[in-house]
Amino acid sequence: QLRRRWGTIDEIVTDAIARAEPLTRNHQLRIDLADEMPVVQVDPRAVSEVVFTLVDNAAKYSPIGSSILVTAEPADTHYIEVAVESGGEGIPVALRERVFDKFFRATRDGAISDARRPKGSGMGLAVARGIVEAHGGLIWIADGTEGRATRVAFTLPVADPITEPKTFDSPEASAV
Repeated sequence: QLRRRWGTIDEIVTDAIARAEPLTRNHQLRIDLADEMPVVQVDPRAVSEVVFTLVDNAAKYSPIGSSILVTAEPADTHYIEVAVESGGEGIPVALRERVFDKFFRATRDGAISDARRPKGSGMGLAVARGIVEAHGGLIWIADGTEGRATRVAFTLPVADPITEPKTFDSPEASAV
């Protein structure tokens, strides 16, 4: 059950990054949020969980000292796009859709030694997909940019101008 309210994606990303700080201490974390982002009507805790999951995965599967980039920008007039890019080996194209399956972990050879196996249930990306799709967005994996191996991005619809929150300066707001 989503608890939607009006907010900004920069607040949501900032909350997720603060929560992930202990996980990213050994990485070079960079955040690049567009200056003019439209407001969104989302469940901020749920969307923050998606961002946290992506940053957590980036930290788990990237070498110590590698960079993690978190971006957010308008994708078009109807959607914003949030992405997390990380280093490491990347996710093979053939496995990119399967990583959203419950309990699935993508590895180059199909198995990770117990010593290197990241902790977790393998549910993070499945839950992230469910949250994004419940908001009317999409989530996918692509090649990273600037030498990063993996880019996980998702979209969320922006506020509908007809249903945008009323301000106290508007005649409709004073009638309420």
